[in-house]
Amino acid sequence: MSNILKALVLLISFTTCLSVANLNAQEKYAKAYEEKGDKAFAVGKYDEAMANYRMGKKFILNPLSLNYKIAEVCRMQKDYDKAEYWYQKVLIESNDTLDINTAFPYLYLHLAEVSKCNGNIVQAQHFLNTCLLDCPDINIRKEAKRELETLRWIFDNEKSEQNTTTVNLGYNVNTEFSQSNTFILRDSVIYFTSPIYKETEEDGERIYSDIYNQIFYSYIDEDFYTPAKHLEISQINNKKKNISNFFFDTLSYTIYFNITNIKNGKEVSQIYFTKYADNKWSKAKVVKQVYDKKSSNSTPVIARNEAGETFMYFSSNRVGGYGGYDIWYVNLTNSDSKPINLGSTINTQGNEITPHYCDDEERLYFSSDYHKGFGGFDIFRSEGALTRWTTPENLMQPINSPANDIYPYVNISGEQGYFTSNRKSENNLKNKTCCNDIYRWDTHLPKVPTQQIVEQKEKFNPVFDLPIALYFHNDEPNPGSTSPTTDKSYQECYKEYRRLANQYKANATRGLVDSLEAPVLEKMESFFKDKIDKGMMKLDLLAEYLLEQAQSGKQITLHVRGYASALHDTEYNHILSERRIVSLENYLKEWQNSRLQPYFESGKIYIEQMPVGKLESKSANPTTLEEKRRSVFTLQAMEDRRIEIRVVNVK
Repeated sequence: MSNILKALVLLISFTTCLSVANLNAQEKYAKAYEEKGDKAFAVGKYDEAMANYRMGKKFILNPLSLNYKIAEVCRMQKDYDKAEYWYQKVLIESNDTLDINTAFPYLYLHLAEVSKCNGNIVQAQHFLNTCLLDCPDINIRKEAKRELETLRWIFDNEKSEQNTTTVNLGYNVNTEFSQSNTFILRDSVIYFTSPIYKETEEDGERIYSDIYNQIFYSYIDEDFYTPAKHLEISQINNKKKNISNFFFDTLSYTIYFNITNIKNGKEVSQIYFTKYADNKWSKAKVVKQVYDKKSSNSTPVIARNEAGETFMYFSSNRVGGYGGYDIWYVNLTNSDSKPINLGSTINTQGNEITPHYCDDEERLYFSSDYHKGFGGFDIFRSEGALTRWTTPENLMQPINSPANDIYPYVNISGEQGYFTSNRKSENNLKNKTCCNDIYRWDTHLPKVPTQQIVEQKEKFNPVFDLPIALYFHNDEPNPGSTSPTTDKSYQECYKEYRRLANQYKANATRGLVDSLEAPVLEKMESFFKDKIDKGMMKLDLLAEYLLEQAQSGKQITLHVRGYASALHDTEYNHILSERRIVSLENYLKEWQNSRLQPYFESGKIYIEQMPVGKLESKSANPTTLEEKRRSVFTLQAMEDRRIEIRVVNVK
């Protein structure tokens, strides 16, 4: 072998060794950050865990394990939308050789959970069915089966109670942080829990520190709530402690509340009280009958029986319960009494929390994540007292939602109450479901709070609002059909498409590093918001315009063009375009209990179809199965799959 050849061989070997060494070093760095993230996650430091997992992702190309753990952090932080996206990334970026159910046994169950909390019930059902088929763990399959039963209950009970309204209490009470737990004093003051904190700025970013929950109050003026103020009672609000769950027993002039400490990374709450006598509040003391240093005891509420005995209902994860947190009671009249569990009618294998007892109704209101409901925690009520209860009744929508609905408080028997929810709120700037707001429910239409700005509803204007583009998921409606008609309305197609948003995002960012991922995500989110959602909004305004014109005796013709992406052949896409236009017609005929249907039947409203198919498609024409699968999720294909209401001719 020549010297030159030997040198070349040595160089290649040396380069290979360097590459392997570099790869090993990269993996070590990633593993080190992952382990730091795991330690933070285990003690509930989710922001720290997230920072370490994201740092670890920078050192490896296909970080499935880190993607999964980021999803878990998002789920724990109640950022359901992002959690769904990261779980989808794990599914999409795993290769065929990986047994995903062995690697991530809870993947489908947790993906179903966050999909449900996002209101994506159909998606959740799909993931649970997959879990039942593929997951080897019998306990996970049992949980999936129970969740499927809950989803069937949701399908049967999705309609909102028509005589009940809910309203966010507004910016004077709710902030970008969490507010929770309400107590109403004489219909004029609302007490609740909200954080205090120190705020600084670092590199243009706001930094919050020394965060402690405290009791605040606001005055109620009919439906207006004054700006919240910190409760200046030092026996309650110690500014270096977490204080929550205010309850004022007006008969004994005693305030009960929680003090929460962190022990071994977990929050532990105990119930304290202070009594007003001789023009001052007494030093806060723990409620001895309830105290248990090994458990957390929270949300005290006082009730009395006909004999005048005083009882406290509260939630606790103490030994002897049926699940995680149960609801218990204790007789405060007897200093030696011990807490008693409310029994299996109320308590389950899950968690029952935030009790409120209404003496007038003899009803217990509480939240549970195990009784059948719409989201994580739902609000229930049951008639009875102590250990004798009727089967809990779900308060239904709109009080309950796909998110967590907790802390029920009934103010006016059967007519008005308050609750806490992390349903999507504009108060939460980054994570729409991260934080709790306080809401009021009424069985009559409330006046609009004076601090709430009500914008006048827009009206359709043919000059500015045409054309209206309406977008479709691939091959929708009725995939594979060769019929030019469909029973589906466009609203169904829109909702199904919207539910797939995180699947689209995960596919669009497949294999991308963090720096390239962000702009792609931004474009995808913009498409769903500025095109898909906006099209649906404009369509609703158009329907009102059509009704107005038809009622005045006008003849209306809509000119609608239908398009398709490059997938499938020309004839199929032509029929698909027709089917999409028919879904629009179905929506208009069904709109607001078929108010436009008579005008279609009489010929006053007519749709002129102009199906184009894929003739004007700008998306690539894929050849392989993998190219076809991936092309579905490209922005160009999404743009192609639409119909356009181009002209609205009124005579």
